[in-house]
Amino acid sequence: MNRMTKGRFICFIFFFSSIVMSAYPQFFKVYGYGTRAENEAEIVLWNTYIADSDLNMTFFGKPVEREGLWAHSIELEYGITDRLTIAAYLDFEDPPGRSFQYTRARAVFFRYRFADKGSFFIDPAIYIEYYVPRKSYEDSEELEIRLILEKDIGNVRIILNPMFEKKTSGSEVNEGLEFNYAFGIYYRKYRSIQPGLEFFGKMGEISDFKPRNQQRHWVFPTVDFRFGPGFHWQIGAGWGLTDAADSLTIKSIFSYEF
Repeated sequence: MNRMTKGRFICFIFFFSSIVMSAYPQFFKVYGYGTRAENEAEIVLWNTYIADSDLNMTFFGKPVEREGLWAHSIELEYGITDRLTIAAYLDFEDPPGRSFQYTRARAVFFRYRFADKGSFFIDPAIYIEYYVPRKSYEDSEELEIRLILEKDIGNVRIILNPMFEKKTSGSEVNEGLEFNYAFGIYYRKYRSIQPGLEFFGKMGEISDFKPRNQQRHWVFPTVDFRFGPGFHWQIGAGWGLTDAADSLTIKSIFSYEF
């Protein structure tokens, strides 16, 4: 990208984040240490399908069943430098018996890796994201800070994402800091196909974790496919490990770098 294109893209990211205004997670990803190269962009299509669930949710003020829910997100990501990336998302939901609706925007203020690969025993990075929902969908904005800790051992890559979330407005603003996690193990001997196992969880407020049966935990066997220049597709099936989590979730994350 030339300088003019770069400038327009950065302006679009921040404009996109500012003009578009569910605490329940619909998208599951373990974020790795790597970032986009300088002037490199990526577009990502996320799709989630809740195949089996006994749970309900609120959709624009009305209760709906989660089983049969489709959730979609479109992401644009751009490398400011080889270590610093910004991004923006638009999220949509389509529950059974309801119409397809835009629900919220997410702005990644920055995703930054602190050094070159292998400079430390564990490769560290940080990711800061802000959630801005439609007020008719949810009244609380939210800040998320995610640490990224990655380690390669032979053909195996291990990634841990401790996450800290805080409501910044709305009816839940007085709630404390929440702790969540994402954890992944991947076998990377072959570039074109890489199996993995991922774990996700929402624990509740750090000062007062929820009882075990009210926490949400999932395990996702995954497969990553890389084909052609810049194409990456991850698919996975997630099983809920607690009563508060959906029983079966299917996810797909398709990206193209350019």
